[in-house]
Amino acid sequence: MCDSNSSVFHSVRGETMKRFFGFSFKIIGILSLAFLLASCWIGRYYDGPKIREEKIKEIVPGVTTRAEIVAWFGPPQNYLSPAIFNEVLRQMDLLSEEPLTNYPFANIVSYQYMRGNARFIITILFNFLEWDVKSDHLVIFFDEDEKVKYYGFRKGTDEL
Repeated sequence: MCDSNSSVFHSVRGETMKRFFGFSFKIIGILSLAFLLASCWIGRYYDGPKIREEKIKEIVPGVTTRAEIVAWFGPPQNYLSPAIFNEVLRQMDLLSEEPLTNYPFANIVSYQYMRGNARFIITILFNFLEWDVKSDHLVIFFDEDEKVKYYGFRKGTDEL
């Protein structure tokens, strides 16, 4: 009789242990899967050439030429010329017989350098994304003699 009670006790105890470990393995598996699916990412973004600030101090309106600007900063990223604008209008059949010559902002070049920081956190229940992009921007206006008329510079990347 003692042997039969002993086998019942072992049988009940074995079932309890199986349930406990089975449940524990499921929780451990789910937590492991959640941990493996979670991720964190930190990155940086750069676009355009850096603007050489030491050369900006050397720009003198009425003296500095377009050739000097291109030698110092490289080819501009944006450029607006009346001749190019007239050609675009002519190709689109939007130009009248007489070409337009008096543009209020003709002969402008601009340089821009952008930098950004990014952070991502991805989990099962919570996702977070932060993307912060700032830019340095140099705009130069030229007169009819291809000399600097006005210029402006804004440094925004220091804010990162």
